[in-house]
Amino acid sequence: MPSAVLIFPIVGLKHVTSGQQTYSAEPGELLILPKGARCDVTNTPEFDQQRFLGASLIFDAGTVDLFRKVYADQLPSLSQTSKWKAKGTSEVYSLISDWVAHDQNYPANALQVRHRLVEILLILVQLGMAGNLLRARADTVTDRVTQQFATDLSRDWAIKDVAATLAMSERTLRRKLQAENAGFRALLEDTRLNRGVEWVIASDMPIGQIAFECGYQSQSRFAQRFRLRFSMSPTELRATQDRPEAVIVSLDHHRWQH
Repeated sequence: MPSAVLIFPIVGLKHVTSGQQTYSAEPGELLILPKGARCDVTNTPEFDQQRFLGASLIFDAGTVDLFRKVYADQLPSLSQTSKWKAKGTSEVYSLISDWVAHDQNYPANALQVRHRLVEILLILVQLGMAGNLLRARADTVTDRVTQQFATDLSRDWAIKDVAATLAMSERTLRRKLQAENAGFRALLEDTRLNRGVEWVIASDMPIGQIAFECGYQSQSRFAQRFRLRFSMSPTELRATQDRPEAVIVSLDHHRWQH
């Protein structure tokens, strides 16, 4: 997780495994993942409908920094524990649902989105749910290398180039990555596939273009690596996203069922 994220299922169950611990959430519950968490995620469809529907809010570094800047004087009095799972509240769901409904009619720009996320973060702090979202963590070498990859996923990255950017020798970079249980080539593919799955789900970009943007020379190669990682092809995953847009606003309905 490159950023802290709030996840909530709407239909079906969401399971997150980090280390030896698994957290499962049903509609009406929240999963709260800190920045830097390495985890496996499984979606279990609702039995009678054979579908899963969920949503996520990403609290990137800019949002968290803005929140701290605005509310820094009050934060010491707002004790936060690191909760990975919490019961949702009508206040949280109502705020998110109203935002989604409004955004469908009046799409927000990046600045408006950031301020809305700060508002949601403030409520989560007041409810004692924001420990994982605010957890401070210095970037690891793996983070820094991933950030370099993300600047141009289509580039044919060489470790000597990244090492030079990070002001260290190639040998030192390999040693530091090994200490964090990461390998250069595996991390590059991990970064490419993670961005690829985001684009498959959240954009209308053709699969072939996604493959190229992520650094794969052919759509078939991208599909092969994608299936190996996510147990389905990009085309199959995108097909699961076909649904009436209005169904997203059903979050407001589901919050009263649990």
